[in-house]
Amino acid sequence: MDRRIVALIPAHNEEAGIGATLESITAQELQADELLVIADNCTDRTALVAAEHSVNVMITKGNTGKKAGALNQALALVLPDLGDSDIVLVMDADSRIAPEFIAIASAELAKPDVGAVGGIFYGKRGRGGLIEQLQIAEYVRYARQIARNGSRAYVLTGTATAFTAGVLREVAAGRKDGRLPGGPGEYYDERTMTEDSYMTFAIKTLGHQTPSPLQCWVSTEVMPTWRMLWRQRRRWQLGALENLKAFGWWNKVTWTYTARQLVSFAETLFFLAYTSTAIWSGVAGTYRVMPFWIAIGVVFWLERVVSVRRAGLMSILIASVMLMELGYGFFLKAVNMYSYLRILRNRQISWA
Repeated sequence: MDRRIVALIPAHNEEAGIGATLESITAQELQADELLVIADNCTDRTALVAAEHSVNVMITKGNTGKKAGALNQALALVLPDLGDSDIVLVMDADSRIAPEFIAIASAELAKPDVGAVGGIFYGKRGRGGLIEQLQIAEYVRYARQIARNGSRAYVLTGTATAFTAGVLREVAAGRKDGRLPGGPGEYYDERTMTEDSYMTFAIKTLGHQTPSPLQCWVSTEVMPTWRMLWRQRRRWQLGALENLKAFGWWNKVTWTYTARQLVSFAETLFFLAYTSTAIWSGVAGTYRVMPFWIAIGVVFWLERVVSVRRAGLMSILIASVMLMELGYGFFLKAVNMYSYLRILRNRQISWA
């Protein structure tokens, strides 16, 4: 069955990386019929660089809805010309996809119960600093978890996901008739900080599957500074919690996500309690070395080293030095705790 394939690449000031992104799409085994770069409030040469690669460029008009708003404007333009079985690939402008990504996604989307196919993201290697290596190792472990989960990712990644045009129309209809949480925007909710988790919940609520085959890898940028990483992870966590709140904390779609958040919250409390107790015992001179906890620590250490093998020798060495990974874990748990406290205080979460 011949299906039309349209690739949408929302881009805000991405002149440095948009060329590599477009080249990864044009190198696909199964070619897209149209590439559309959505230049959103750009102040650089993003649109010009895209035009130099002979692709179509759309300039957003009055968009205040970030990436979601840019995609809504583009979908309003392209969807009227697509059939329900046609495919829309949404991809970040700082990412590259596997050469077989579209071909595999197309085969998956031919199944009647599949509404969208997500990618498995890995971190791009750059200057090779500690913060880069820690993120690369984290993403490798996440991919390993997905492999163990039967290629079922928890969220359709915003770095690259393919949808059928029909399921996008279903989402728009569901937002209008109340089956899905409403708000500004026809397809994507323009209030949410994480449009990928919103779309995941929406498509699953409508009864569709959302697989993420391991072959559909995506290479994406990692955050170069701790401040930028904090802002990114705060946005991810707050957005996920806000979407859970909007869809309902405990139903057939969201209960596993809420359970994971509860486990993460409990782990954070345990981590803080254990760390403070160990420090207090050390200061007071009452700390004792217990064989049981040594054995647990060795097992944990081995798991951290083995699970990061695909990230390379440097990541293995970093994992071998437990203090670095424990510090990174503490950083991520601090982000989570901040987010939980903000939700518990009923603070409004939005881009503003």
